[in-house]
Amino acid sequence: MCVRQLGGTMARRSSGGSLDVTTGVIWKQLLRLCLPVFFSSFFQQAYSLVNTYVIGQYATTTALGGIQATQSLVDLVVGFSVGVGTGCAIICGQQFGAGQTERLGTSVHTAMTLSLVGGIGLSLLGLVFVQPMLELMGTPAALMDEALDFSRVYFGAFVFSLVFNMGSAVQRAVGDTRSPSLIVAVTCLINVVCDVIFIVFLHLEALGAGISTAISLFSGAAITVWRLTRVDGPWRLDLRRLGIDAHTCKVMIKTGIPLGLQSSAYSISNIIIQSAVNSLGASTVIAWGLSGRIDNMVWMITDALGVSVTTFSAQNFGAHDYDRVRRGLRVSFALTCVIVGLASGAVVAFAGPLARFFVADDEICEITVYTIYFIAPFYVLFSCMDNISGTIRGCGESLRPMLITMVGTCLFRVIWLFVVVPMRHDLGTVLVVYPITYVLTTAAFVLYYRYGHWLRHAEGHAAAVLE
Repeated sequence: MCVRQLGGTMARRSSGGSLDVTTGVIWKQLLRLCLPVFFSSFFQQAYSLVNTYVIGQYATTTALGGIQATQSLVDLVVGFSVGVGTGCAIICGQQFGAGQTERLGTSVHTAMTLSLVGGIGLSLLGLVFVQPMLELMGTPAALMDEALDFSRVYFGAFVFSLVFNMGSAVQRAVGDTRSPSLIVAVTCLINVVCDVIFIVFLHLEALGAGISTAISLFSGAAITVWRLTRVDGPWRLDLRRLGIDAHTCKVMIKTGIPLGLQSSAYSISNIIIQSAVNSLGASTVIAWGLSGRIDNMVWMITDALGVSVTTFSAQNFGAHDYDRVRRGLRVSFALTCVIVGLASGAVVAFAGPLARFFVADDEICEITVYTIYFIAPFYVLFSCMDNISGTIRGCGESLRPMLITMVGTCLFRVIWLFVVVPMRHDLGTVLVVYPITYVLTTAAFVLYYRYGHWLRHAEGHAAAVLE
């Protein structure tokens, strides 16, 4: 029986957890894909808050600062790896939608082997270059020892992160967004327990946080591999079949590298924006971080909708139902306007009380509310842009969306921060770059979707994947 038949006409989940979204009611399927991804992000954010609390309460400020000093470097490496993994998963999703069981099996084993080999390589590079990178980033000398303690353990375990994320991406590609979310919840709980053991009781400071993170990453990778070896479907992982198919590997890298570079560019532009914010004083820095905490719920919804529409697009493109791909995008627009619109409105309405809940300082609260008011009205626009990008990427066309995003968002932000901000050095000048880049990049994506022959490019790419 081909893969496309596994879910039946009502697109029920198979015994392997997959969800065939090539038939059925579109808005229901998008929500079924979206909700587990949202809760996965929610668990991760809840863990982040608890983790920060434990370190802040039971470790020194030097340990907390050392960990924070490594965050942008970690985000850069993780973002690139997740982007490449998403590209690999898109290939799997297209083959799932096309019912190509043999090729799907080959792709899954190639993707998991790539994650293992690439993870080992990145772990070694991280261990060798982490200190020079931290020095290049200007990490204060007082924080360097703690930063190195954390980052060396983290990068030593990075191979587990890559296997974990690749396995999760493969599961989402076949519509199983539920299993990765449950695994994330378990790993977050493990991390919190380990934090208590290594930080509260053993007083290992940043080193303890690194060990806790490494254990949680190993647990996530082990559970994910265990799950994949026991699913009932052609995407089942057989450890004896691990290996790299040269043709599949070439196609995956061609799809995944642009997504990895796009994510890395975002991280680099965010580092530069953070530097501009840092120059505006301590109150602005605190308010900037606080506004990010408050509006994070909206970003979790946006990310979940983006993942769901990418999976939907990949499966239906693989099934050659291009009209359904387009209808999926229109439905995702409607869901975005309703869900993200309501969430954004709630953030704006309660920005003041939420800011005062976290901090009592009037100046910080005022700057936090100002920041949210400046950016929040454009969250829906960003989410719509993410939907268009996800739809095109799901069809395997990742190069041009990467270029649009890097030029319209990342490059323009960098130019703005280096050219315009010095002319008028205040928070408003920094903040205005967000709505400007959202409008520019969304307009570019709309034009490309309407006139850019992206489907023709995707079909050319699919010839190497599906035929």
